[in-house]
Amino acid sequence: MQHACSQCGTKLDLEMIVCSGCGAGQHMDAFAGVDPDVKLKSRRKTAWLSLFLGGFGAHKFYLGQPFKGAAYLLFCWTLVPSALGVVEAIRTFKMTSLQFQFRQRQLA
Repeated sequence: MQHACSQCGTKLDLEMIVCSGCGAGQHMDAFAGVDPDVKLKSRRKTAWLSLFLGGFGAHKFYLGQPFKGAAYLLFCWTLVPSALGVVEAIRTFKMTSLQFQFRQRQLA
């Protein structure tokens, strides 16, 4: 099912917390102390960065976690961050958009 954004009228899935068109909070989450100006990151982009550039920590830098990204970059020669990147990519691909957005709010 879909509904229209209360701010811009963009058609959205019911599970969407933030409008992809204007970034406005949807449903009761808009009133839950969530800053509607916060731009959430893309689940797909995060997963692809993790899969292809995870060994260098690109996905961590993209998610606004520079210390974790620097650790991945520092140890990239060991190939451990590459393996972790593949595992994180698989986990991210398996998440729904709602789960990913919820997790990003917890980490922020």
